[in-house]
Amino acid sequence: MAYEQLPIVEVDLDQLFLDLENYRIPTRRDDEAGALKYLFASEDVLGAARLILRDGYFDNEVPIVTSASDSGSGSPYTVLEGNRRVSALKALRDPTIVPGHEAEIRALLKRYAVEAENLPERVRVIVAPDRAAAAPHVARLHTGISKRRWSRDQQATFYYSLIDEQTTVDDVKAQYPDVEVARFMKMAVMRRFLSAAPFSDHSLREYAQSDALKMSAFEYAYRNKEIASAIGVEFDKDGMLLPRASTPEKIAVKLTKEKLSALEYLVGEFRAGHLNTRSPEFKKSKQEYQSLVNRLNGVSTPTSPQPAPPDLPAQPTPSGPSQGGPSSVSGGPGSGRGGTGLTPPGAPGGTGSRGPNHPDTKDTLDLSGLDYENAPLNLKLRYFELRRISLTNLPIAAAILMRSVLEATIKVHFEGDPNPATGQLSDAFKHVVQAYGQEKSLKSTIATIQSGNAHKHGSIQWFNLIAHSADASVSADDVRQAWKVVNPLLRRLLRQSSRASSATT
Repeated sequence: MAYEQLPIVEVDLDQLFLDLENYRIPTRRDDEAGALKYLFASEDVLGAARLILRDGYFDNEVPIVTSASDSGSGSPYTVLEGNRRVSALKALRDPTIVPGHEAEIRALLKRYAVEAENLPERVRVIVAPDRAAAAPHVARLHTGISKRRWSRDQQATFYYSLIDEQTTVDDVKAQYPDVEVARFMKMAVMRRFLSAAPFSDHSLREYAQSDALKMSAFEYAYRNKEIASAIGVEFDKDGMLLPRASTPEKIAVKLTKEKLSALEYLVGEFRAGHLNTRSPEFKKSKQEYQSLVNRLNGVSTPTSPQPAPPDLPAQPTPSGPSQGGPSSVSGGPGSGRGGTGLTPPGAPGGTGSRGPNHPDTKDTLDLSGLDYENAPLNLKLRYFELRRISLTNLPIAAAILMRSVLEATIKVHFEGDPNPATGQLSDAFKHVVQAYGQEKSLKSTIATIQSGNAHKHGSIQWFNLIAHSADASVSADDVRQAWKVVNPLLRRLLRQSSRASSATT
């Protein structure tokens, strides 16, 4: 292909519009405000703004744009590559465009007041004639190694966006011969299918739409034809949903009650952490696979008959005047002290015993196993409040209190160190990473809390979003998922602190 130099022009920031079909965003936003909100929450635009203020804006990586005007040439422009940096510059010039992060942006501007005076009002951009001309350059930046790689979801959205009346899946395969195009097509159509599915649980729908549900994990479910059929989807050889005449969104909306119920169960199991890429439910050779297929299809799985427990020897029951008659013999297992031979239903050891409730069915968090008895008084009181707070009525308060408990526990744990943990949660957590980050039992937990994005329940970014964004929403299930993430770390920190406290008494 002959080299064709694209023009570079200088444009006012006001003449640059964010790309509402941006590949960083799994599902399309309807307006620029929605796109900004998503990018700030998921792509650390605030971090980009901080770097621009601290180090200055360098145009060594010039945004790639295309004309957004009706005439197809000239300003305004749509930003195809560089939305994160352009979002940061726009917000620094006018913090009110992102209400949920306005206070944080103003704080940055105050902190870097001198540097903020030199923020650019115009930036240089590369102008591509159209999206098709820019696509190979944008793809090379994010699907190669020259820049931060897109997630599989974002790559899938990119390849899917190339399909139109003139471009077929075969054309995309020919243009990107080393890419598993059919696999990415399945990811893209399934994300759109899930986003349109009429879930009865609003929080489950939000989870299915977000990148918290990774298609690279969910594909382990739908790539099995029996599971795919149970949730109402079928793919052709190109990875597109059948019938091809319809769209993923329309197919989802028309799901039968049974198919929708199966889909809700499957997505719910992923959200609860019961299903993942290593689950035996996705291996056809395992019994768990057939059990899952049966469950999705509404078929009860037959259980093997269990042998009856052996009869226990009869135990003599002491009697006397207080028993009201001559000595008697117990009627067998489960007999009461009065010789009635009956155990009240639900009593421990009785035939009606159902065991403790599953933690996910309770309206409060399960703090069993946490040794906070020897914690300092005010920290102990926070655990008491966290244990009692209603997740249904006060989910936001529960999430914020959980963040406070995590931060305070870290600081108490390291307060005896020569360099104690101080500052915000992200600063204090560096001590946890340094002390326990390589321990096998905690490595995954610590990595999730430290590096998870704003949609990962229990991550620092998630806690910060809940605490600082007026637009953030929290459900009881969100709080439970966050608790499952931080609980193992709290157990370790409290156990170590408890031992240290015992050693000094």
